[in-house]
Amino acid sequence: MEYHHLLDKQIKKMLPAQYLEDETILQFLGAINNSFKNFDKSIKLADHAFNVSEREYVAVTDNLKLQNEIKQRSISQLKDAIKALNPDTELNISDSDDDLIHIISFLHERIAKAKELEVALIHSKELAEKAAMAKAQFLSIMSHEIRTPMNAVIGFTHLLIHQDPKPEQMEFLNFLKFSAENLLVLINDILDFSKIEAGRVEFESVDFSLTDLIKNIRLALLQKANEKNIQIKLMMDQDLPNAIIGDPVRLGQILTNLMSNAVKFTHKGKVTVTATLASSAKDSSTIDFEIADTGIGITPDKIDHIFESFSQASSDTTRKYGGTGLGLTITKRLLQLLGSDITVESEYGKGSVFNFSLTFKNSRKQLASTADSDEFYRLKSLKGTKLLIAEDNQINVILAKQFMKQWEVECDVAENGEIALMLVKTHDYDMILMDLQMPEMDGYQTTRAIRELPGDKYKNLPIIALTASAMLDIQDMAFTVGMNDYVSKPFNPNELHRKIDLYSRQNESV
Repeated sequence: MEYHHLLDKQIKKMLPAQYLEDETILQFLGAINNSFKNFDKSIKLADHAFNVSEREYVAVTDNLKLQNEIKQRSISQLKDAIKALNPDTELNISDSDDDLIHIISFLHERIAKAKELEVALIHSKELAEKAAMAKAQFLSIMSHEIRTPMNAVIGFTHLLIHQDPKPEQMEFLNFLKFSAENLLVLINDILDFSKIEAGRVEFESVDFSLTDLIKNIRLALLQKANEKNIQIKLMMDQDLPNAIIGDPVRLGQILTNLMSNAVKFTHKGKVTVTATLASSAKDSSTIDFEIADTGIGITPDKIDHIFESFSQASSDTTRKYGGTGLGLTITKRLLQLLGSDITVESEYGKGSVFNFSLTFKNSRKQLASTADSDEFYRLKSLKGTKLLIAEDNQINVILAKQFMKQWEVECDVAENGEIALMLVKTHDYDMILMDLQMPEMDGYQTTRAIRELPGDKYKNLPIIALTASAMLDIQDMAFTVGMNDYVSKPFNPNELHRKIDLYSRQNESV
């Protein structure tokens, strides 16, 4: 028997030995012994349970302490973050267990306000986009409406100047030509500035001759320089490549702005334009440009402001010399978009020097010289060329027919797109001069219809857009519908002659 030691002593002491052989007594003692065993087991289980509970309690307590520390640290960090974002905000939050609830409530309020602000910003953005679109549409319409009559003014002035007018008439015609071209410069400056501000300037990559480009700009400015008895000298590096790849229109705009300014502000002396090959690699060439004049110069306190929008060196500059004050701003912005910049040095009363550098890809083409001349009547005859003029403005039709007569070009006229389409089906033309805005069918619809006619003849027929809009998307759309080229109104007679000559020769070779 495994009695409890105290019970065992009492049994042996008090019960006679013979009782320990009695079956009933033995069963009773056995039950008592089992009870003690069960009691011992219960004690051991209780001790084990207590030990386990104690360890779990310690673990749970330690975990609660850790979570509380994390909570307090998080609350503190949230407070610091909120104060950093809102330095003027007073957080009336105690260090009680409700801190997190207060902070969550505060953040919920802030998030709600942020969402309201986001909605307001989205609404403002939509309004700004609508305003920008309306502005672009307005500029496009105004460009067309102003350029259309300007085309007639400049075009007929050109014609009259070269029809042997009387000396006093020649003087008046030159005044008219100068004023009209100045007005066109103002229009172009405002449109270009608008496009740059809207981020809508794109650059072409075509092969062109830098030398010819600069010579043509000089020729365009030569008459004004001769009137002022000043010289325009070109100093072209002999090592300049025959042809480069870039955007001749935008480079021409930059050089024209700088050279015309130099002529405008110079009363005696000369304007010198220098182009020097700074470095040359296998695929590219870097060219340094310098435009120097002996003009009125710029005072030191104004030299830092001449590139600002609508800003000129002095308050009476606009009155004396005209202009919008946008030419140098446009020049600087264009150069920045091309990855360059412009610098200026000037001494008041002695002249100014503008410098910039540009890197161009090298061209493998060998281009023949196409230096322009302002004397359009000297251009070669285009006899044998037959073209269709699709134009609804009768004044522009008369003007275009006069130039065609000068160049011995045979031409028909269509007053709208439907007539143009009918004439194309029934006649053989070397090309079409297509106005974009016409009744019945506009230039885009007419071009699409021509391109959809059966036969390669209609797919290859050169179509040159005549557009009074300078907006880039208008020009892009012209190419999208299948036009080959475009001429902006008011058109330059030399440019129009050159493109008619080019496409008539290309059409002959097809």
